[in-house]
Amino acid sequence: MPEGKATRENILNAAKKVFADMGFSKASVEIIAREANVSKSLVFWYFKNKRELIQEVVKEILPKRIIMECLDKDLKGEELLRCVIRNYINLLSDEVNKKLALHLIDMSITDEEYKKLYDEFCEEGLAKLAEKLFCKEPGELEMAAMRGLHGMLICNIIRGQTSEDILTTLALNLLKPLGLCS
Repeated sequence: MPEGKATRENILNAAKKVFADMGFSKASVEIIAREANVSKSLVFWYFKNKRELIQEVVKEILPKRIIMECLDKDLKGEELLRCVIRNYINLLSDEVNKKLALHLIDMSITDEEYKKLYDEFCEEGLAKLAEKLFCKEPGELEMAAMRGLHGMLICNIIRGQTSEDILTTLALNLLKPLGLCS
């Protein structure tokens, strides 16, 4: 990895840790620089401002990314559902990612830009998932079920329930009555 890319990654990793520990609003670029063992000015060389740094960190933990990874595999029905659940477990079993996800949810309540990002996921990302799970354009009921699935996965995984079999059983009980693809 070229030196510049390694430095940028180092700063991003430090930012993830600091944001996870302190939250997005309380963390400062100075603290992030100290954690990365670089100067504050070097952080600004790679990231225009703190907001841009937050956006880069958030991109890595957005559920849309983990859903798209499964959609790109062209899976359907239960196979797709298992892939999504596995990705949620992998993402949120990491303590730093878990804290970042909670901070993102919190921030989406008070910050219009992050609310828009989260809303975009809830509508676009979940709609694409629903279309592949149900083999049709999702209606209001399917979209409500998708939001329920998202909330159920986050709540259970954050509380320590990381059994793929248990989460899949819960998800199937929620979604099968609506007609999953086979």
